[in-house]
Amino acid sequence: MGLINLLPAVLPEDFSILFEIGIMIIMAGLLAFIFKMLKQPRIPAYIIAGIILGPLSLGLIQNSGVILALSEIGVAFLLFFAGLEIDFKNLRRVGKITLTAGLIQMGMMAIITILLMFFWKFNNLEIIHIILVVAFSSTMVVIKILSDKEELNTLHGRIIVGILLMQDIAAIIALTILTTNLNTGAVLIALGKAVLFVIFGIVLAKISGPIFKISAKSSELILIISLAFLFLFTISAYSFGLSLVIGAFFAGVALANSPFKVDIKGRIHPLRDFFGAILFVSLGMQLVWIPKEYLGLFFMLMVLIIIIKPIVLILSVRFLGYTNRTAFLTGNSLGQSSEFALILLTQGLMLSQITKELFSVLVFVAVLSMSLTVYFMQYESKIYKIFLFPARLFEKVPARKEELNYGVVKNKKVIIFGCHRTGTLILKKFASIKDEILVIDFNPDIIRSLINKKVPCLYGDFANPEIIEKIKFMSPEVIISTIPDHEDNLNLVEKTRRISRKTIIIVMAEHIHEALELYKKGADYVILPKIIGGIKVNELMEQIKKDRKGIKKRELDFLNDIHYFLYKEK
Repeated sequence: MGLINLLPAVLPEDFSILFEIGIMIIMAGLLAFIFKMLKQPRIPAYIIAGIILGPLSLGLIQNSGVILALSEIGVAFLLFFAGLEIDFKNLRRVGKITLTAGLIQMGMMAIITILLMFFWKFNNLEIIHIILVVAFSSTMVVIKILSDKEELNTLHGRIIVGILLMQDIAAIIALTILTTNLNTGAVLIALGKAVLFVIFGIVLAKISGPIFKISAKSSELILIISLAFLFLFTISAYSFGLSLVIGAFFAGVALANSPFKVDIKGRIHPLRDFFGAILFVSLGMQLVWIPKEYLGLFFMLMVLIIIIKPIVLILSVRFLGYTNRTAFLTGNSLGQSSEFALILLTQGLMLSQITKELFSVLVFVAVLSMSLTVYFMQYESKIYKIFLFPARLFEKVPARKEELNYGVVKNKKVIIFGCHRTGTLILKKFASIKDEILVIDFNPDIIRSLINKKVPCLYGDFANPEIIEKIKFMSPEVIISTIPDHEDNLNLVEKTRRISRKTIIIVMAEHIHEALELYKKGADYVILPKIIGGIKVNELMEQIKKDRKGIKKRELDFLNDIHYFLYKEK
């Protein structure tokens, strides 16, 4: 029985729509909170909320037309944000590896999928949708995890982001093609319209610059102007004969290099989350149980996505000259399907290009693979140890000089892990004996900067067994870790203590209970930034009353000095 039948008869029909949207948001919020506690991504939570409210379970929602209209707005906001994330500077940094590895991965997965589809009697359109689910990876899930782990600026992080952005662009091209009747003439016309629309968008973005500059002075105005810009692009795309959501994506791309991008994202973000939740809940409401004859397809696609696709990426990156670890971290992070695939599936179902049964199989595959990604990336260090055994097959494959280093010799008195923020201050203290120290960092930009300053350094992290082997032969007197990751610091303390009982170990922790555990494992001193920061603030409160301008000048000079030391060349 639908929820509308439970409402009093005196209520207007419009209220029933509001009531059902409210039920969707309540259920989505409840499950999102539970998934947050379980450290899971939100998208599966929303889809499960839709399954509970939809025909597979309670069957409470009846106004599917209104819900689908709202979900299309959700698609527009998601693609608008995806467009805003297109950073052409990052793409240029790893352009070759991104293009080559990305194309190899998508091409290989397409070929493997087509060969396996021989066992099922799917038409060409259905096979194309299956390929898109298998080939694409989730930008939202992966970038969120990399950001939480502070790995976006690492070498593998940049490669991953580049591949994801390239996949997003490929998804938009696929969406453009799939909204035509797929004959050659129609496809060429659609692509031609897309090119004209891009030119139109570039011109519009240039014209809008002064408008955004003026609007940025008001938080309310920048929000309204951003929304107007988004819907202007979507309406313009429709007038060009393109999909509305393609217009939304290019609206984001047009603003991707705007100086107001961060402010725009901050204002639009809540709306994206709201309509995105409705989108994924409505997607869950459209699911049906997987037929028995499709169970084999379900498990085969899961294997393709979470096992075969990462292997293809690992081999691609490794044979392009990168080390085993970088190749592994890249492949391991991309073993899931994409929210773009979900959008393409929704469009395919609306256009009757795929059946509801196949739609359900592919959505379940996408949701489960996204959920598993959290665990694969959380336990990547342990998985990498298993990977090291088959990785011996690649020992003869030459690796490019990706492990940037300078002045790495056998004996070093001090080894510093992490040279950002706290690490920079520590490094400055040892500037007079810099030849006797070694900095190990996972950010290639920082390593290049240190090389320019002739500071002994090495690209890598302690989780890499190759780094551990190097440390064994250096016999350091002091090891300092400014990395906040608790598990990494525990491993650092334990493994260092196995090598030497004399080495002084200084590590960092976020919480007191973590510090106590590190002391128990053998750390000599644990840095607690929040506590140290609190003590420093108390001291400054007394000083600033006496010399307000002097304190400010001293701090500015200090910060500029640190910034120059870390990023500027001599």
